[in-house]
Amino acid sequence: MKILIIGAGGVGGYLAYKLKKCGHYVSAVNSKGEVKKLKVKDVDKEDEVELNPICENYDVVFITTKSYHLDEVIEKYRDLLKNSVVVPILNGIGHFEKFKDFNFKKACIYILSNKENGIIYKKTPLFYLCVEDDEVLRKIFEKCDLKVKFSKNIDKDIWKKYLFISTFATLQSFYKKPTGWIMEEKKDEVEKFLDEVIRIAKEEGIDLAEEKEKVIKQALNIPYNSKMSMQIDFEKGSITEVDNLTGFLAKKSEFIDKFYRKLI
Repeated sequence: MKILIIGAGGVGGYLAYKLKKCGHYVSAVNSKGEVKKLKVKDVDKEDEVELNPICENYDVVFITTKSYHLDEVIEKYRDLLKNSVVVPILNGIGHFEKFKDFNFKKACIYILSNKENGIIYKKTPLFYLCVEDDEVLRKIFEKCDLKVKFSKNIDKDIWKKYLFISTFATLQSFYKKPTGWIMEEKKDEVEKFLDEVIRIAKEEGIDLAEEKEKVIKQALNIPYNSKMSMQIDFEKGSITEVDNLTGFLAKKSEFIDKFYRKLI
């Protein structure tokens, strides 16, 4: 099958690499244009793949850019998107509205990877893609050694991730500290933030009541110095996803709005 990855960074680059190893026709683009080769340093090995040239039609297009590039990406690749199954894999909740004119499937991903000097670094064994159930997507992943869940309740699965990432991306960026420090020094604020997101989710028809303790346990089990990509972008002085990750919630919570106003 023919697959296009738009956004060949830590997430998209690794996904392109794995799908190419699965035997698919895989092309990728980033902000500089077509990506012809990918070098990956996985947890236990290094590898390199040659990607396929850009063509006119794809079965599936995965979009793994940051949310602040989304309008530009949709406009630039509209003709390719309208004839494919489109799978946006971004952080947050509010961006799905932008895909209402396409045949799109919702998804979220758990992975710790980044791109430095043109190399994709996969830092831990973690890879878990949760995607809306779809026959075409099942065919793509059926022969791949990737952990993929074809969800019957994708909205709840996306909110589960959003619960974690919005909390820690916001607090890490606000305090300029990694996950371990946040859990040691600001655990009360972590719990309050989680409570607020759970309340907002309930208003949206999503029950996350049982997820709070799971998130806390997850945060305690990841490396102490782990940083969300939003904090890394703040440290670089780059554009950030604060509107998508924090701003969406700030409209519905005075507690979260206090952090958001300091970050914008």
